[in-house]
Amino acid sequence: MTRQWEVWKARPPGFETDHWFILLSNQERLDNPRLAHANGLACYTLRGEARKTEVRLDSADGFERPTVCQCDFLFVLEKAQLHSGLGPVSWERQQAIKSRIREVLRL
Repeated sequence: MTRQWEVWKARPPGFETDHWFILLSNQERLDNPRLAHANGLACYTLRGEARKTEVRLDSADGFERPTVCQCDFLFVLEKAQLHSGLGPVSWERQQAIKSRIREVLRL
């Protein structure tokens, strides 16, 4: 069972290999078997400095290497293809991601 704020691997259109994503969809959508898709934020290995649109993640969030979460674009993920969950991102990172999404999407 998947939970909001967990990190899972998926391969949405445009990705050549499986990639880490943070699930953002609400729990009702994640639990509903008739809804096949969920929203996620892509995570990338940090190379250089994090951009203003990204939040840095680390071992507290399940990553072995410095990683960033791209907060300015939501990907549609097929729930049936999610695999290899890392667990949830930390509460502090959840708050940082929420804040960054509001900022970069001007909500």
